[in-house]
Amino acid sequence: MHRSLSWLVLVVIGGVGLSGCTNDAEVSPIEGLLVQARTCEEVLDAVHQDAIAKVDLELESFITQEYYHGPPVPGVLEVDGGGVPVGAPTGPVNDADGGGGLEAPRAFSDTNRQVADVDEADIVKVTDGGTKLYVIRGNAFHAFDSWPAADMSKATDIEVEGVPIEMFVEGNRAVVFSSVFDLPALRDEDPCGGGGVEILADVDVGYYYCGRPYLKTTVIALDGDTPSVVSEVYVDGYYTSSRRHGDIVRAIVQTNVQRPATVPNLWEAVYDGESYPETREEEVARARFWAMSAKAAIAKTTLEDWIPAWGQGVDGEVEERGVQCSDFYTPAPGFTDYGMTQIVGVDLADAGDVAITSILGSASQVYANAEALILTQPDYAWYNRDVDHDRSAVHRFAVSAEVQRTLYQGSGFVPGMVHDQFSVDERAGVIRVATTRTSWEPQQVDQVWEPPTTDNLVTTMHLDEGELAVLGSTEPLAEGERIFSARFIGDLAYVVTFRQVDPLFAIDVSDPEAPRVLGSLKIPGFSDYMHPLGDDHLLTIGRDIDEETQFDRGTALQIFDVSDPTSPRQAFKALVGDGFSEANHNHKAFNYYDALGILAFPFVSYESGFSSTLQLWDVSLDDGFRRRGEVDHSGLLLEDCGGWVNGPDAIFFADFAYDCGYLPQVTRGVFIDEFIYSISHGGVTAHAIDDLGEPVATVTY
Repeated sequence: MHRSLSWLVLVVIGGVGLSGCTNDAEVSPIEGLLVQARTCEEVLDAVHQDAIAKVDLELESFITQEYYHGPPVPGVLEVDGGGVPVGAPTGPVNDADGGGGLEAPRAFSDTNRQVADVDEADIVKVTDGGTKLYVIRGNAFHAFDSWPAADMSKATDIEVEGVPIEMFVEGNRAVVFSSVFDLPALRDEDPCGGGGVEILADVDVGYYYCGRPYLKTTVIALDGDTPSVVSEVYVDGYYTSSRRHGDIVRAIVQTNVQRPATVPNLWEAVYDGESYPETREEEVARARFWAMSAKAAIAKTTLEDWIPAWGQGVDGEVEERGVQCSDFYTPAPGFTDYGMTQIVGVDLADAGDVAITSILGSASQVYANAEALILTQPDYAWYNRDVDHDRSAVHRFAVSAEVQRTLYQGSGFVPGMVHDQFSVDERAGVIRVATTRTSWEPQQVDQVWEPPTTDNLVTTMHLDEGELAVLGSTEPLAEGERIFSARFIGDLAYVVTFRQVDPLFAIDVSDPEAPRVLGSLKIPGFSDYMHPLGDDHLLTIGRDIDEETQFDRGTALQIFDVSDPTSPRQAFKALVGDGFSEANHNHKAFNYYDALGILAFPFVSYESGFSSTLQLWDVSLDDGFRRRGEVDHSGLLLEDCGGWVNGPDAIFFADFAYDCGYLPQVTRGVFIDEFIYSISHGGVTAHAIDDLGEPVATVTY
């Protein structure tokens, strides 16, 4: 293990454990299977066992590596530290007249989701048939009357504690996720404590890191004259993702599970700054003594020393709640990286009831359909498993729209790492996963180091008595390249890899025991996101790369004809310009309005200074792309933000960093009938899609 990784092992240790402890819960013989704790005593025992396993792994790595530097410079201490796309309108569109003659719009676009019947949180939501528009901006939740378009107005707003991230709106309830730091009511010890810990010290001196983050879930009632908060839930950790099944909202939270400072640190124990080891033998002896001391210190820790805190808001105060030990899952000791994943379930109809499922180890990607929530976890301990490549654990949980508990069903492993949520899919009980695998040749003593190699795979799995068993896999694809995007549509998988050119692979996964490549296409550049365009085409956004010079020419749109998957071809391509779009890495910023054949996405251009616009492009299978126009929000800055420097075309806005804290950056575009609503940090505008010059309405925050 590299020295910096070994530092991470000790400083961010996050699972826990003690060899010799007994556990009434049986350890599964299936590698990677999670074991459910029945009591808090079993949780503590599993956490202890995991922590001890990590100590042993760290000691083994330290002993097998040549760490010794020789005596230090005096006074200097060295420490290295299948879804269906959503967004189609709900009915036919009408002529653009400002909407004044209609009681309600006939069609509107929704959040672009991976799976049609599973909602994903975003910063903008449209509800009530297109008559209500909700936006989170700054630290507030804003509600707009969005119809008729010409009469758009802000209805109300409510301040949200912390920094809002994303939200859901369903019926007369909204839920807003925000990041809040340091809640003394949940963690009463000094968050900046620690330091100077003696080996085997029997005192609680705090934690190594300052500024503990909490994810706050705020449920807001929208059925009164003004919005009102009906529930507040605080969970120690960072927001990763979320899904909504009916009234049930689930947020996935990652927590570092910080190591109590009563457990000594390897590098501080070996290199204490005063008596530096003189020989490699002394260095190893100190490491062995550290391991013994660390295990003894772990044995004295309590569940509260390790498990993330959570609580609820009651009458303006935060009250801590107990660990939900019966929904706590752990893999075999030492099997995961450091951290914890928590699935926080809230019922919008009964917001006071919260169900938390905890999994030892940090999850990287989240996929959900109507019946399942699938998490993937990188197995960072693979290098101690006698394998020559990386791999990921895959966990399946059952979900429903009736109860907020998230029930574990089974686990398995796939080779390689998962790029994003679109690299995972489930159809007819078969899980399909696209991964990039990195492999290393075993290194011999005095051997010249060989760099790792990469290839790519699509692997299929199914649930079999608690195990996600591998059914089949493609042959390795595109050696030396990495996956940049993937999409599963029915029985076909589309995978884009990149290093110098952009291979698009079409893969048949109809037989899960024998997935196979049907065809491929190589062109310069790569696609970041692929969107189904009917049954036989893909609409993508990505980067255009010069094949000879490898120069990045900017954001590009493409249409691929996959009607014959044995011979996919590029039908059309358009260069947007030198700049970037949030849609390159966030599918929620990509809004294709199928009824009118128009694509909207935010774009930041560098071609003539800074400009941020909402781009509108006509998309046609016959004619390709045509730039319809753009909406610019540079005039929507608040008066107290200062003024333009050297005119409105200047790159920088005077004092924006101090008075406003934002640039006039467009973030989303939504369609309501034949109007495009563009949302930025400055406000909301509504334009007729056939006249992008002057807005029919403008509302600021």
